[in-house]
Amino acid sequence: MASQRLVGAGIGSAAAIVLLLIPAGEHGRQLYTVERGLEVVALVLLMHGVAFYFWNYTLYTAVIAAAVLLLVNIPHPSDYVAEGYRVLWTVCGVGIGVLTMLLAGLLARRTATEQAEQPS
Repeated sequence: MASQRLVGAGIGSAAAIVLLLIPAGEHGRQLYTVERGLEVVALVLLMHGVAFYFWNYTLYTAVIAAAVLLLVNIPHPSDYVAEGYRVLWTVCGVGIGVLTMLLAGLLARRTATEQAEQPS
């Protein structure tokens, strides 16, 4: 599951970057319309995320990551460097979580092995 979560965060981050490039050249009413449209896209992604959870965990993570990054970036527009950093920190956070879960799994396996070796 940890590797699926990491891959899903990468896919979702890439999708969010592509979607956030849409309002780059818009101004005035069209910018407002595009932003509201992206909010609707994010909400639809969140609703479909529940269905993807039972079908494929990687797609679920990708959909949730894309929706969250969209909803975070739409109200606070910034330059592309800041959005890139948000995506980078999202992937780094998932990587740290994966590393922590791997270490916890190794510790649990070591503890189980030590308990099995102790005489009763």
